[in-house]
Amino acid sequence: LSISLGNLARTYDGAPKPVTVTTSPANVAVAVTYDGLLTVPSAPGSYAVVATSTDSNRAGSANGTLVITVTALVRHAPTVNAGLDGSVQMLLPEAVALNGSAIVTGDLLVPGTPTVQLNGNPTYNGTVAGSGVAAPTNYTVTLNGRAVLRHVATRTNAIAMPVVSTPPAPTGTRDVTLNSAGQNPGDFATVRNLTLNGNSYPAGLAVPAGTYGSFTVNSGNKLILGVAGATTPTVYNLQNLVLNGNSEIVIAGPVVINLANGTSLNGTLGAAGHPAWLTLNIASGGLTLNSNAVLDGTVIAPDGTVSINGSAMLTGRVVCDRLTINGSGLLTEDAP
Repeated sequence: LSISLGNLARTYDGAPKPVTVTTSPANVAVAVTYDGLLTVPSAPGSYAVVATSTDSNRAGSANGTLVITVTALVRHAPTVNAGLDGSVQMLLPEAVALNGSAIVTGDLLVPGTPTVQLNGNPTYNGTVAGSGVAAPTNYTVTLNGRAVLRHVATRTNAIAMPVVSTPPAPTGTRDVTLNSAGQNPGDFATVRNLTLNGNSYPAGLAVPAGTYGSFTVNSGNKLILGVAGATTPTVYNLQNLVLNGNSEIVIAGPVVINLANGTSLNGTLGAAGHPAWLTLNIASGGLTLNSNAVLDGTVIAPDGTVSINGSAMLTGRVVCDRLTINGSGLLTEDAP
């Protein structure tokens, strides 16, 4: 019997996430386990999946990994004073408060069994209990004013944070600054730092994969990263990244940016409608999106803070040490 598994990448919404199983010949009975259990998981995490034929006349099995992701995975209690369209999982048992301007359309997943306190008139659909351990119980989740939250999902065991390695230093020796339209940057294999000024590349300068120092894109300019139609990510190793004013980095296809240091962005990074194309890994520090900044992609900053301020918007997922959403900022897994 040939067995294949599908639906191995899922997004948390509180419901169980079974994989799909296809057999050849079709319609042969199989048993599916997740980390050795028959129970279909719903909580974020990675689960070893084994599908085995239960037909006495046909032998066969298949292995895979089911990955359930959440909109925001944070180590410490998040600070949400604006919009989070999705769910957030908090790994440490810390007191957390959602104030009147907080809107979380999904769940707050927490370890143990905290006390939930309601002040004012929050919109809240109650507590749901997961299958994790009941301890600890000595902290409080508070909903104030007109805060919005679907559920507090208790007994959600912590999962491991990913590790982001520091990218290698650049080998290029040229610091290139482009000030006028059409200036040639030369051989990118020898570029260390790249700066776009004025309106040197308003239509976009394509940059090949590589290991660089700093990219600085000033107002009116655009960089293009990635390869349209590619099926594997184009990888960029950077020490620093700066987007100022009305600047933009367009993602043309799947891209991984490995960034050594945290950054504060004032422009646009990503491909609208395709957040899955970009993964931004930050080895040290975090990410601040200032007012009107836009990022489409997944941000992984396990040792830093991700801040979404003013009217900034991040479409995709966030994995970080701390998360702050202020003003009319918005974190959403799907384009609004």
